[in-house]
Amino acid sequence: MKRVMIFGLAAVALSVLTARGAHAQAVYKCGAHSYSQQPCSSRVVRTYDAPVPVNPKPRDVVAHRLPGETQAEFNTRKRRTALSESDRDECARLDKRIPVEQERLKKPQEDEVDDAQAALGEIKKRSAKLHC
Repeated sequence: MKRVMIFGLAAVALSVLTARGAHAQAVYKCGAHSYSQQPCSSRVVRTYDAPVPVNPKPRDVVAHRLPGETQAEFNTRKRRTALSESDRDECARLDKRIPVEQERLKKPQEDEVDDAQAALGEIKKRSAKLHC
């Protein structure tokens, strides 16, 4: 029984060691900001030394106004490019709710006006929190 247990532990340890070696690859530093897996220099670096962008730049590049877009819409779109996709979606949803709540403010029923004012307050709070 002990022999089987020792053999099993040795097999597990051996498989872990070979798995680590199989995934490790040499990385060569080719220039100031470039690395390669192919030998381009004699300098071999550890992979955890290679620079990895922590906060990559947003992919939505805002360079100019779109056709038919007002300056205010352009500024809003430009400001929101730094937000995550889910936050941009939520900001767009909040933007669509504002006119609906403003229409509810115009109705003569007092309880609906109070609800609309409360909803507008919540929309503004959430928009400020998301930096819409």
